[in-house]
Amino acid sequence: MLNAKLIKGSFVLLVAFGLFNLLNFIYQFAMARLLSVAEYGILATLFAIIYIFAIFSDSIQIVIAKYTVNSEDKGQIRSLISKSLRKGRFLATIFFSIYLVLSIPLSVFFDISYMLLAMNGLIIYLIFCLPVSRGVLQGRKQFVALGTNLVVESMFKLIFGILFVIVGWKVYGAIGGFILGALISFLLSFISLKDIYKFSNGISKTKDIYEYARPTTFITAIIVLFYSVDVILAKIMFSPETAGAYAISSILGKIVLWLSVPIGKAMFPLSAENQTSQKNNTIFTTSIIILLLIVVSVLCVFYFFSDFIVTFFAGKPVPEAAEILFYIGISFSIIAFANMILVYRLSLGPIKNYLYLFSCNFVQILLLLFLSENLKLFSFAFIVSSAILLISSIVFVKINRHV
Repeated sequence: MLNAKLIKGSFVLLVAFGLFNLLNFIYQFAMARLLSVAEYGILATLFAIIYIFAIFSDSIQIVIAKYTVNSEDKGQIRSLISKSLRKGRFLATIFFSIYLVLSIPLSVFFDISYMLLAMNGLIIYLIFCLPVSRGVLQGRKQFVALGTNLVVESMFKLIFGILFVIVGWKVYGAIGGFILGALISFLLSFISLKDIYKFSNGISKTKDIYEYARPTTFITAIIVLFYSVDVILAKIMFSPETAGAYAISSILGKIVLWLSVPIGKAMFPLSAENQTSQKNNTIFTTSIIILLLIVVSVLCVFYFFSDFIVTFFAGKPVPEAAEILFYIGISFSIIAFANMILVYRLSLGPIKNYLYLFSCNFVQILLLLFLSENLKLFSFAFIVSSAILLISSIVFVKINRHV
């Protein structure tokens, strides 16, 4: 029997994430048309670098949601928010400083302006702060508020991004719109938490938060690196035009991941509650069935309409991108299943023996580097490495079943 709460929560978030992803797609669609293929390849590389820092964003939201789920004391939640934001700003400053130093050789290596890389790094502050408020919304099962906040972000990102590019700021404008949209959504997220700020700071029960955060960060890193490093390696291994073509297919392929996110967001607080093993199994089964339906639908569209999709998205035919779109879709579908499995296990509590999963990332990098004769072979290497990640995730859950 399927879980009704999960279906309802998934539906609310699926609608919200549907709008969020639609606006994100329009943003990418507009950038692909307003920028040249080479410029779009630069934008995709910048986003891929920031996706790596999103490791912290995803793990922070998971941890905050986990420690909000069973808390009825709003004073404790307010204290959790305050402490998390202070530490978030501190860590963001450290990472931004390191990023600015690393951007000096990266600007030469990727042939990207240092000022553009530095501007891109400002997103780090939002990466460490925005997931705090969103994690509380997720943990309190305020799915409508969480979804609305996501839609607000993508709406302002789209408006400002297009406006800034049209006035002639090109990639700078695209990044500037992204930053401004995220900043506005962060400020507005506190409207949905105003009932919490009526209470004084309590004593937040976060005794084991770092013990839980460590494996959460590592596991999130494994997934984020998996769906980010391919674009970075393509930028290194291929010409600007070929790398741009791969970036187009990669963005389109990520549609599967984007559609899987609301299912995981709705599943997490439900499975994190104190429930029986049978109920958790029902929640997990429901999640996998919903994801399977999404994956099959998207892959069918990619298979039969790849040329049309790529041409419509880029505003011009890009045969190299159309040829590999279906294969890239398969890769991201496999990653979506692996992510769902790992998020489910994270929701249940303590974890051990997770470091071996990093071997999957090394395998992926090696396969992509050695099988880079052309984009098709590169895409097959991505499929194989993604399959290894999925198998390893299943083994990981087996190992941690009785932790």
